[in-house]
Amino acid sequence: MNFVEALVAFLPTDAGGRAGPVAPREGSYRPHARLAGDEPMLRIRFIEGPPRIAPGEDGRVVVEVETDVRLAAGCELDVVELGRVVGVLTVTRTWFAAAAV
Repeated sequence: MNFVEALVAFLPTDAGGRAGPVAPREGSYRPHARLAGDEPMLRIRFIEGPPRIAPGEDGRVVVEVETDVRLAAGCELDVVELGRVVGVLTVTRTWFAAAAV
């Protein structure tokens, strides 16, 4: 399992962003993410960050990457809900969970 620390910037509602805020600490926000172009969708889950991030705001978050892919610091991903881009996630740091022995 991969984890990334990132800066997420959500689009304002009037620019096609979400209608409501996200609560990263609850662990229930599970959008898809996509690297530039026609790359396959990645399944992600926000697990840490500020209590709430409203449309048009940004925040530093920790995201669990549920899809088996390695991301590098500096890469940007689109945050996608129901086929539309609602924000941009810029990776600042990555780490990987240790396997149980």
